[in-house]
Amino acid sequence: MHVYDFAARVRRHQGLGRHPYVEQLLDVLVGKTSLTRSGFPFISDATFLGFVRRVPHLFLDGLAVLRWAEGVAPLVAEIEDEETRLSVERALKVLRTMVQTAAVTAPTDLWLLRHVLSEHRRLGILDDLSAGRIVDPDVYPRDRDPQAAGLDSRQLKIDLHFLHARGWVDYQAPCFMASPSSEVDAATARVEPLPGPWRIDWIERLQPVLAGRQTADGDIRAWLATGGHGSVGRVPRPRIAWIPTLEEIELGYRLVPLVLSLRTLNMTDGLRRGVDLREHVPGLFEEAETLLRRAGLLEPASGDGAGPTVTELGERVFQRGPGPFGIIYTYHPYLNRLDRLLRGAADTSWVRRAANVAASQDANAKTFRLANKALDTFCADTGWSFEVFVEHAVGKGEATRQRFAQDGDARIRYVGADLEDAAIDEAEREREKGLLPAGMRFIRQADIGRPGKVVDALRELGLPTERAVMIVGNGFHEIREQTNEKMTEALRGYAAAGMVLIFTEETGLTDRDLRATAWNTYHAGFRWVHETSGQGLRPSWDQELGRSLWSWRKCAEQAGYRVLDRYTRGTRRIFPIPRPNRENPAISVTYFCVPEPLARKLGLPDEPSDAG
Repeated sequence: MHVYDFAARVRRHQGLGRHPYVEQLLDVLVGKTSLTRSGFPFISDATFLGFVRRVPHLFLDGLAVLRWAEGVAPLVAEIEDEETRLSVERALKVLRTMVQTAAVTAPTDLWLLRHVLSEHRRLGILDDLSAGRIVDPDVYPRDRDPQAAGLDSRQLKIDLHFLHARGWVDYQAPCFMASPSSEVDAATARVEPLPGPWRIDWIERLQPVLAGRQTADGDIRAWLATGGHGSVGRVPRPRIAWIPTLEEIELGYRLVPLVLSLRTLNMTDGLRRGVDLREHVPGLFEEAETLLRRAGLLEPASGDGAGPTVTELGERVFQRGPGPFGIIYTYHPYLNRLDRLLRGAADTSWVRRAANVAASQDANAKTFRLANKALDTFCADTGWSFEVFVEHAVGKGEATRQRFAQDGDARIRYVGADLEDAAIDEAEREREKGLLPAGMRFIRQADIGRPGKVVDALRELGLPTERAVMIVGNGFHEIREQTNEKMTEALRGYAAAGMVLIFTEETGLTDRDLRATAWNTYHAGFRWVHETSGQGLRPSWDQELGRSLWSWRKCAEQAGYRVLDRYTRGTRRIFPIPRPNRENPAISVTYFCVPEPLARKLGLPDEPSDAG
């Protein structure tokens, strides 16, 4: 079967041919594909752009695309020309990945959008945008009312850049204005402020209900029932399909705490495709079930007495969503105090560290495995060995748990460090369970930006820093009021002590790249929470952001480290396409850094970067 015959059969198929975007989906499948050097499939930039601009793929729309892809797979297998068949199979894999990724990355952005839009409605910012006024954060609103109380320009810029990155406002430096999309502008006019009683931690309210210990009260039912059920009014979908509708925003706003409630009750592990949800969630109630169905995570019962079953999209969200959901949700106190932040209230530490610890463990487990594997390979290749294993930003000690399970504690001394007592407390509980070494020591109030705290503590314990390796999972971006010099100086302290450093950091992205990726990352929201809380992300390429902010690599190299590309690992690239004349950075990179004197002693080659 030729590729054109394949496309014709899909169009004629009673089910597949009726998908409202069948032509756009076929464009993806029959378009040009390629493979990265790591073996990951790519589609062309034209087909990617066509997909994200023309095919809605969140929630039920995403489930419909996955079902279409599942139905078309047998026809793909019948394509006779092997090269053509392999190309279509690659495209089909990318198509499924784009939908599955969006299911995990979009809800947190939608949750944040609902909060930010609510507060901007309350303060009149949305009214001004809808009226056609431009907003310059440096002078707004005093430019039109000299007597008006000024807003904090820094926070307003963070908010508006987030709205721009998600397609809800337009930007022409230094001003923001209403979206050129009339549909988005119409939706903006319909946004209502969140009621005061809703500005709470909904997980605390949902947990006892879903566990079956309490009955859902009227407040919980009312809150869930207004999400994505038409109560916000039907507004036409934006012409650019990936830009979220108000209904999708309302749905994501409720989905994040609902899924996290199931995760905190340890109910998500068993939620695989085809599983009856009621068998795992004793307190499932009508409004929660309906919301999950509207999100495409459940489908109705298929037989008498059976409950709703988990869809393939639901399995993906329940298994992969809690990590990023949890990281973003721990910042909900900032959302509940956004009015104060916009009015210039002093920044305080509002993030819920205990909850952040669990979320970080979910999110970082994979990158810690990469880090530990890279460490083993480095030691095998060079003959270098370590005696001290330090985990900073320790959380529950996931990196240590992995190393301890593999190597035990006969020859390695383990140390955990963190600024927050809540994190150390969690790690100590893990030690008591036997998941961490019994002799593991902890360093409290260890600001990662002040290396002397860790270095001095190790020396007081009689541990050799030059035989120490320190692993950090997304910890360096938490250094407040970052400058290039401040970040470099922090890293220099660890390098001067002779410590091998392996650290993971997410890649900082511009509005332009965030809009271009659509839902391929959750970095728009990730950037918002970190900038709002005074933290900072950096690019993986020095030229990427076109500004004076150095990359993580350059900071490490300026501090006296050599970043070894052979052992540095990146996750998947941000774009599922080759990007001619532009870099395609990894979503996050685990940098393997060796002090320059040790690198020279081991005779390590100084190679150009290829891992960012």
